[in-house]
Amino acid sequence: MRAITIAIGLNIAALAVRGDIVYVSSLGDHEVLRYDATTGDYIDTFITAASGSLSQPHAVLERCDDILVASFGNDRVLRYDRGTGAFIDVFIDSTTGLDNPVYLQYGPDGDLYVSNQGSDEILRYTTAGEFIDAFVGAGSGGLDGPSGFAFGPDGRLYVAGRFSANVLAYNGATGAFDEVIADSADGLGAGNTFGLNFGDNGDLYFVSNGSVFRYDLDTASIVATIPVGGAIGIEPGPAGDIFVAAANNLRILDTGDNSVSGPFLSGGTINTLNFFRFAPPPGCTPEQAPAVSSWGALILAIAMLAVGTILACRVAVRRSV
Repeated sequence: MRAITIAIGLNIAALAVRGDIVYVSSLGDHEVLRYDATTGDYIDTFITAASGSLSQPHAVLERCDDILVASFGNDRVLRYDRGTGAFIDVFIDSTTGLDNPVYLQYGPDGDLYVSNQGSDEILRYTTAGEFIDAFVGAGSGGLDGPSGFAFGPDGRLYVAGRFSANVLAYNGATGAFDEVIADSADGLGAGNTFGLNFGDNGDLYFVSNGSVFRYDLDTASIVATIPVGGAIGIEPGPAGDIFVAAANNLRILDTGDNSVSGPFLSGGTINTLNFFRFAPPPGCTPEQAPAVSSWGALILAIAMLAVGTILACRVAVRRSV
């Protein structure tokens, strides 16, 4: 008897997200470029100039099937095809209160959060782009010009105030103001307090006044001030280092000794690099993207069951030979 082989075509890769790309916003050219996340080499101009009326792109967020881009200049969040970069639609517009959107991030509740610099709020939306509420109310705690933000390992929401020159902490469940983490007395500058993110080590990193500040949550203190001229956006890299947007390129901050190296990117043309984002590692999770639809989940489950059944049959047939 011969073993029976049945081939089933299933594009499981289509459900995954790539972890080998860094998206870079070119503010002045109204484009989003892609670079190799390991080598820093230019790949392509993924979202071309003003596609979908993109204006002054800021944060980029890759999801399972699409890419969201904060279009700062016309108060929108735009949606693009994850595979081709083609424009899909206006995901969120100004009728929801959007006013100079800067940063995009999923919260621990699975909802989408947007820093709304024009109204001094952090807005919350469903994964389908439906407005929920102003999670952090206008000017709460003295917030002026929210820029980067992140949910911390302690469950709180940390927000960088660009014009208020401070970093503020809020209750991660209610959005209520908690405390001032750092302000001008610590060396932060008005108008240039931009990116904020957590490192793999649990420390908070934020950018202001030409430096990266490292804040230890356990001691509630700034433990290092690291000069990085022209720093704007800041993101954790795939290998644990911290990447900083500065002088139209990326610099790498070693979280072990606080040393800075770079530039990292090579090739392509960038006209004012402010924010960037590494694609998440393979696999869609609630923090990265909306869950697979019920139909998609059913199809995937049936396909996996079929594959498992076929493999079991092959083993049974071979054993009977």
